[in-house]
Amino acid sequence: MTDIAPRDTFRTKLSSEGRLNHSAKSISVHSPMHRTVEELSFAFVVLLNQPLARTEAANRFERLWNETNEAASASLGTEHAVSYIALLKDMDARWRCLRVLN
Repeated sequence: MTDIAPRDTFRTKLSSEGRLNHSAKSISVHSPMHRTVEELSFAFVVLLNQPLARTEAANRFERLWNETNEAASASLGTEHAVSYIALLKDMDARWRCLRVLN
């Protein structure tokens, strides 16, 4: 049997070389967590059903749109991107059909 170094030894080596902390920073900077498509879709339905003034509803829609668009952009090249883009299309179509806000 070969002797395998404990995980802590490997972690200590990476940490002393500065690679462990660098990796942790790059993960948090380059991979921010986004709400799921389901969460964003639910937030949109809630927005549609709230009795808000036109300007307030438009501002909330814009923030939700930007958040969804950012999540779609961040997930390009993955299977999640298609879902985010479909949600954006649905949001656009449903928002344009609202008689109260147009």
